[in-house]
Amino acid sequence: MRLWFAVWMARLSGFISRLSGRGGSSLPGVIARKVDPQVLSKLVTRLPQGTVLVTGTNGKTTTVALTAFLLRSHGYRLVHNRAGANLILGLTATVVQAEKWRLFPRADLALLETDEASMPRAAQETHPKAIAVTNFFRDQLDRYGELSTTVDMVQRAIQQMGDGGQLILNADDPQVAYLGEGYPHVVYFGLGLKGSGRLPGVQDTVDARFCPRCGEPLHYQTRYYAHLGDYCCSGCGWRRPNPDWTVAGWDKEQNTLSIDHKGQHMRLPVAMPGIYNVYNQVAAIALAAQLGVEPSTMGESLSHFEPAFGRMESVMMRGHPVRLALVKNPVGFTQVLEAVADDTSYPKWALVIINDRYADGTDVSWLWDVDFESLAPTLGLEQWWVSGIRAFDMAVRLKYAGIADERVHVVRDPGAALEQMINQSPPETSVWVMPTYTALLEVRQYLTQHHFTRHFREG
Repeated sequence: MRLWFAVWMARLSGFISRLSGRGGSSLPGVIARKVDPQVLSKLVTRLPQGTVLVTGTNGKTTTVALTAFLLRSHGYRLVHNRAGANLILGLTATVVQAEKWRLFPRADLALLETDEASMPRAAQETHPKAIAVTNFFRDQLDRYGELSTTVDMVQRAIQQMGDGGQLILNADDPQVAYLGEGYPHVVYFGLGLKGSGRLPGVQDTVDARFCPRCGEPLHYQTRYYAHLGDYCCSGCGWRRPNPDWTVAGWDKEQNTLSIDHKGQHMRLPVAMPGIYNVYNQVAAIALAAQLGVEPSTMGESLSHFEPAFGRMESVMMRGHPVRLALVKNPVGFTQVLEAVADDTSYPKWALVIINDRYADGTDVSWLWDVDFESLAPTLGLEQWWVSGIRAFDMAVRLKYAGIADERVHVVRDPGAALEQMINQSPPETSVWVMPTYTALLEVRQYLTQHHFTRHFREG
């Protein structure tokens, strides 16, 4: 009776919240857990294939979206937090609202994007059959502290997996790869691109310089970005594990990837721009294959994939292609800027929106770790607009990067900034919008209210 009451009170609160236009993607989780603290555990135990958790600093939303798309394309029924609420309250809200009338979800499995800090609790309550980890970077030091704290949180979650639990890990990130040391069931993914290392002069952030086993410096044969690449330790000899899934080629003209898996070769369409999204795609392929999707059938599905909201999502606004790309830490921002540089559209304008609310991280000093100085000349951006609570901080950062004052426009309200930029830009100008998390929600709300896109819950 307690479980029944918790679920129905939660669903009613969610319905009222959406009806009032307030969103509240985590509110049903708050209500449900107040009534029955074990509600999440009780619901997921009835799923035939259990729960899969996907975590990491960057890329978990896209990795989960790609994995969910592949699974659904092959007939799987999922509980999936597509709204992006990835704390324990959001995970609970997702599961309790998976059905309208039935108490228990009819899904085959729960595929849940999970915040790193929520991983120990989430794993304790769901006992996942698999955990996938994308990468570890410095992110919101006011919330997570140092990188070692984040790694420890995920390590504790892995210890909650039952016998036979599977790890899907990024071999190219030393901190992630070391999670699999001594673990019996590990699948590694990574890149094997020849001649595709870091460009000279780009000073991106390297957060893992030392061997996680012995503490000696790591040396890289190839570094794709930040600390991701092919490495070995100068002290104990520990080196990158051989990936089970390797991106062996990336044809940018044909927009395809060549992927090797245990001697089998396949060519698949690139789902999204940017090398960091290549990592997300191969992570999703490895995870989907582990869950039973035949790799040879994935190509057709991926050709129809549409990005998750705010993760390289495309929207048309009065004839202007608008690309939304979340930025939240130095490495992620740098990778988005490199995707902007790869965009051959002309002309191109940018809108950067920086907030400092709790979900964004209250310390915005990380903007100074983004290498605007090296990247700005390669971007092809004619005009920069900056907005948000910390718009002037962003304007100062661009000034120090050498971008002329007359090319930078400050409008603190994000909706007004987007409107003014679209109205003043030449016809068919490509617009890149780069917001922090709460700023992304504001922009998304503006676009929805003005009927340029649908609410993310509507697909």
